[in-house]
Amino acid sequence: MSNLRLWDSFGKTDPKYTKAANVDGNRQTSLSGNYMVKLATESLGPIGEGWGYKIIEERLDNTKPVMMKGTDNKLEILKDGDSIVWEQNHTVLIELWHGSKDNTFTQFGHTKFRYMKSDGSKMIIDNECAKKSLTDAMKKCLSLIGVCADVFMGEFDDQSYQQAAKLENDLKKADDKDAEYVSKTEEFNNYIDDKCKAMSQCPNFQAMQSVYGMAVQKIDREAPILGVNPVDAKKGLDSMFHEMNNKFNGDKENAA
Repeated sequence: MSNLRLWDSFGKTDPKYTKAANVDGNRQTSLSGNYMVKLATESLGPIGEGWGYKIIEERLDNTKPVMMKGTDNKLEILKDGDSIVWEQNHTVLIELWHGSKDNTFTQFGHTKFRYMKSDGSKMIIDNECAKKSLTDAMKKCLSLIGVCADVFMGEFDDQSYQQAAKLENDLKKADDKDAEYVSKTEEFNNYIDDKCKAMSQCPNFQAMQSVYGMAVQKIDREAPILGVNPVDAKKGLDSMFHEMNNKFNGDKENAA
């Protein structure tokens, strides 16, 4: 039995439940916590029966001194008497189990609780920090058994992977799976025909090679989902590649 049996059971993340996020200047893919719970429930069973969690620890951590606009709009450390006022993060540690309550592991979740806007003009208090930290910890735990692991592994940074994930989930969710398969296969074949035509119109080898590379990447991602042999799907592209390569080499010889 494969050690990845559970991991692989979750499939590719549905892009419908993701969105681009900017966290402290870092571009990330944000996930719906409820979607991850749904996937866990589909594979493991209802929460409390097939899997679950408990809170081990909860606390507020000081992070950095609060810097507030003072005289001449300069940022100054905020004090309460002689004591420094600190920005704080809410932290929670949870223990998650699955299958058996003896199968446990832990993860931390964090959320900013008290912090200043970057320009020091306003203090923000997040009264929902406990809920957000718990969701953060749960999502991290679930990712470790394979739930939406492709997002956490950075796969969604690749546009072609997102397209393949959408294809897989569209086929899975379709009411009429046979009709959806026929439609997606036709769309796939039309894409290949369009790229063959585009290669034939490229002005130089580098442009043609770029089109070929993008098409091959899409075929390698999507052909297995459609039950198509990638080698067979690439035959037309390969033929056009060699034809155009010979053309460009002939042009070079004639120019010489």
